[in-house]
Amino acid sequence: MDSQAKDDADSVIDTLVIADQVKLLYRQSLYGVFSSIVAAALWVAAMWGAVPPSTLGIWLGMLLLSSAIRTGLFFAYRHARPEAAAVLAWRAPYMISLFLSVSIWGVGTAWVTPFDSLLHLCITYVFLIGLAGAALLVYGVFTYLAVGTVCALLIPILVVFLLRAETVALLLAVAGIWFILASLRVLALHNAAIIQSFRLGHELLAANHRAEGLAATDVLTGLNNRRAFTAAAGALLDLAAREKRPAAMMMIDIDNFKSINDLHSHSAGDAALRHLAGILLQQLRGSDLCGRVGGDEFAVLLPNTTTEAAREVADKIGKAVNAAAATDAPHSQFSLSIGLAIGTLPVETMLHHADAAMYQAKNTGKNRIVVAPPLAQG
Repeated sequence: MDSQAKDDADSVIDTLVIADQVKLLYRQSLYGVFSSIVAAALWVAAMWGAVPPSTLGIWLGMLLLSSAIRTGLFFAYRHARPEAAAVLAWRAPYMISLFLSVSIWGVGTAWVTPFDSLLHLCITYVFLIGLAGAALLVYGVFTYLAVGTVCALLIPILVVFLLRAETVALLLAVAGIWFILASLRVLALHNAAIIQSFRLGHELLAANHRAEGLAATDVLTGLNNRRAFTAAAGALLDLAAREKRPAAMMMIDIDNFKSINDLHSHSAGDAALRHLAGILLQQLRGSDLCGRVGGDEFAVLLPNTTTEAAREVADKIGKAVNAAAATDAPHSQFSLSIGLAIGTLPVETMLHHADAAMYQAKNTGKNRIVVAPPLAQG
């Protein structure tokens, strides 16, 4: 894999990793919303009598509204079921709805809690510390998101403690600042582990796909190898048989291939195989199936193709090869013997009849096309 391809692959994996992080946020955050509502109800109960009911009602209403917005967002995400890069479009709405909610907690509780009551400030502090700890677990998949959430929750109440300028309040503020700083280190390790896990998963999946591709591909020509060709051709022939549509199997052999290797080296022979593979890809339709099934033998399955149409395709391929042979390049100095079999029999049977027709072409002068006798259909 060259450096550009590697960079492209890394970029794709980076995108998929971020998408996985966003997916994880959406999977686990709905429970956080309900927990926030429960905590809000308990906090309002703790503040009852110290804060006017109307003020508590306004604060609780705002929190419930933000929670409803977040819940609607989560259900919309589940309904959309985005995949891969499409998931990234859901990251910004998540962040906006989250910071709306935590701001109501952080700024709102610090504003509502009586400034002159250290007891009630400590009660609020306990709730916010609890929410901050939960935020580290839920939102730690993105370091900046978790840090922003913790800061939005705690900094307003820490400012209140600092403004009171009392020993206990100052100590509580220092403890809160220490909690934030310590969280940064924990978050960095936690986030690195999550990213590494996601990345390794995608790299392993990509490696498996590459291995599967190599197992199904002829390395020299880039076409299907025999195993991949027969598997795909078998499925296409079964479909053609069910739909009662014609199909043609073509076997192609390079005439006098051994002489290319003997006269011009094996590298010229390899170039000849690649040259023929290129011609086949140029001349065939997108629906046709092509593979290298032997040393210098190629097979082509033409779905929904009659005998006349198949002969025309074979003729086009032969003429393209003959035209290229007029050049001085050693790797293009060859002709083809082509055998055709028409039918929807099992793939090995079709290959056998097309191969027999191809050998008949070679035995009767080469550089020609022979069509096998009509096949009895099963």
